[in-house]
Amino acid sequence: MSKINKSDVFDVLRSVLLAVLISIILVIIFAVVVKFADIGEEVIIPVNIAIKILSLALGLCIGIRNGKMGIVKGLIVGLVFAGLTYLISAAASGNFSVGSMTLYDALACALAGIISGIIAVNVHTAK
Repeated sequence: MSKINKSDVFDVLRSVLLAVLISIILVIIFAVVVKFADIGEEVIIPVNIAIKILSLALGLCIGIRNGKMGIVKGLIVGLVFAGLTYLISAAASGNFSVGSMTLYDALACALAGIISGIIAVNVHTAK
């Protein structure tokens, strides 16, 4: 088993920060589009899921510099990202209730993080 070193921790922190920033930017852009375009409510949840997946993928691909432990890094980034995005959206809405969608969101972010972590490490080592 590989030993966790300082660069692995920085990879995770960098990836989480980038993923959250990318997510916030994309959500703001989508909010502006929804404000001025006639978009139905049935589109909002799938677009938010796509934004989270894209944010995690970009955050991990940009944030990982040490090309090892992609599964572990991706899982940690996905779960921390899910927690942070929950806290940000709950604080913005003033509703801190936890429901089944919160669990599904955390599982989806964990899975997207694992897949993105594997891809990011393989892209990094291919360079």
